[in-house]
Amino acid sequence: MLIKNRDGVTMLELLIVIMLVSLIASMGFGAYKIWQRKILLINTHDEIKSALIRAQQLATAASGSSDWGLHLATSSYTIFPGSVYNPLNANNKIWNLENVEIQNPENTFSNAWGVYGPDVIFSKFDGEANNTGTVSIILGTDSSYNKSIEVRAPGQID
Repeated sequence: MLIKNRDGVTMLELLIVIMLVSLIASMGFGAYKIWQRKILLINTHDEIKSALIRAQQLATAASGSSDWGLHLATSSYTIFPGSVYNPLNANNKIWNLENVEIQNPENTFSNAWGVYGPDVIFSKFDGEANNTGTVSIILGTDSSYNKSIEVRAPGQID
C-alpha cells in the first residue's frame, strides 16, 4: 500500500482559503462603509443641534447686545449676530459640511406670517425663537439616510 506524505498545503486549498477570506472581508467592508456614513450623519446632526443651542445661549446672554441666529445653506451653517443674516458680518461663525447636506434650507423655518426662510432668530434675554421648523439633514444625495432637528416655540430644540 502506498501512503502519500502530506507536509504542506496544495495550491487549491490555498486558493479556497484566499477566496473565503476575501469574501468575508468584502462583506465586512460594505457594512463598515454603511456604519461610517451613519456615524457621519449622527455627528453632523449633533453639531447643528449644538450650533442652534449655542446661538440661543448667545441670545439669552445678550452677547453683543443683540439677538443671535442660525443661517442654513445646503452645504454649510452659520451662527450670526443680529435679527437679520448678513453674510459679510465679521462676527459670523461658519461651518462647512462634507458628504452631508441640509435639505431645502430655504424652506426650513417659518415665522408667524407663514413666510419661510433659512434663518432662525433667537431673541436676546429670553432666547425665544421667532421662527419654527424642522432641519432635515441627509447623507449626500441619498435621502434614505436622514436625521432631523425640530425648533419649536418658544425656542425648544429637539
